[in-house]
Amino acid sequence: MPDTKRHCGRCAAALFVMLAPLAGHAQTSPYYLGVSQTFGYDSNIFRLPDRTEVQQPGGGVTVIEPESSGLISTTLLLAGMDQPIGRQRVYGNLSAGYSSYSNQSQLNSPTYALTAGVDWDTVNKLSGNAEFTSGLRLGSYGDRDVPTGLGDNEETYNRLQLLGRLGDWERSRFWLEAGYVFDQVRNDIDFERAVGSINGYRRDDRSSAFTLGVRHRWSGALVLGAGVRTESRSEEVESRLIDPAGSVSSTLDSRRNDFDLFANLNSSDGNDVSARLSYGNRDYDDPGVLDTSGWSGSLRWGWRPTAKVDSSLRLLYDTEDREEGGASAASSAGDDETLAVEWRLRYEISAKLAADVSASWYRRDYDDARGGYTDDDTSFRLALSWAALRNTTVGCALGFDRRDSSYQGPLSGRSSYDAITTSCYAQVMLR
Repeated sequence: MPDTKRHCGRCAAALFVMLAPLAGHAQTSPYYLGVSQTFGYDSNIFRLPDRTEVQQPGGGVTVIEPESSGLISTTLLLAGMDQPIGRQRVYGNLSAGYSSYSNQSQLNSPTYALTAGVDWDTVNKLSGNAEFTSGLRLGSYGDRDVPTGLGDNEETYNRLQLLGRLGDWERSRFWLEAGYVFDQVRNDIDFERAVGSINGYRRDDRSSAFTLGVRHRWSGALVLGAGVRTESRSEEVESRLIDPAGSVSSTLDSRRNDFDLFANLNSSDGNDVSARLSYGNRDYDDPGVLDTSGWSGSLRWGWRPTAKVDSSLRLLYDTEDREEGGASAASSAGDDETLAVEWRLRYEISAKLAADVSASWYRRDYDDARGGYTDDDTSFRLALSWAALRNTTVGCALGFDRRDSSYQGPLSGRSSYDAITTSCYAQVMLR
């Protein structure tokens, strides 16, 4: 652990020394390169209650009072581009580095996040977008579908989005849209000590969705639309056992079909409102799982009255997060009813100082083999950033997470918890 921290620190220092002399010569460019160093603290990394009783398979109860706090160091290299090419646009962003944990060395791991895409347009009124996102990170221990334990929750995610339009969507009265979205989220955990008879866990959640719809420009600012969507989802779960040695696997496949109504209002006074209302059903291949049907939807309001204020409010009611994909905090395994409220605000206090505030609330209603119960998850973040130099930014953030749950049961599910997070970072960018 100390060797890793010294190595990361030396890499960051060396790169800073190389970049600093060049900062004054950087020109406006479609490309950028940078480095960032973050030091943080999490009071409850594993999102555990203060005291947990674990029912053992052979009888008896084990009490766990986990030490779940720790300092976190993350060093990242940053790179990206945003380049128009004729009527097209190519863009991409990459961050890659290493995170280390002072009190939980089993969580030390590489991390990366990649986004790459292209906006395309032809003279024949064909246009669209293709975008791929991928990442490796420490998965959330607040995910109820992941068994609780002091282990590394390695999470990888991939998302491919394709969108095609027929018609001049910026000026025409009518145009057609077709889309495809592939999502995959994989969690792989090796526990430091077994949870009951389980010493490892793997989950692979995949979905593929096709959409087809029509849009109508009702006025210069208002666009209405309708469409259909079909999605296939497959979830594979494997629990690795110590007694008897081996594993237990299960697969749950389903198909969801929706009819969607859309509305978008983009006014000149800084308001941008988009809404979706859907009715659909989900059919499971397993006859032991009840099929579901009903209404769902989302509403997003963006407000930018001045160049200094940028606010976004989103309401969601669904069994999954279609907009953000499997990497969203609102998704879980895609088999629960989620009501979510998300709010973000950025305020530029001065030319060099900015404040970012975000808050969210998720209510998830579960009805599974463990019974019916509800989780209320609340989070809040406050961050300040200061452009100390032309190419250097420093900042600090404070966050709070809380869960209030009606769930009462063994450690396979999390009851109520609190967590406080803090962090400070320095970032050097070149263009």
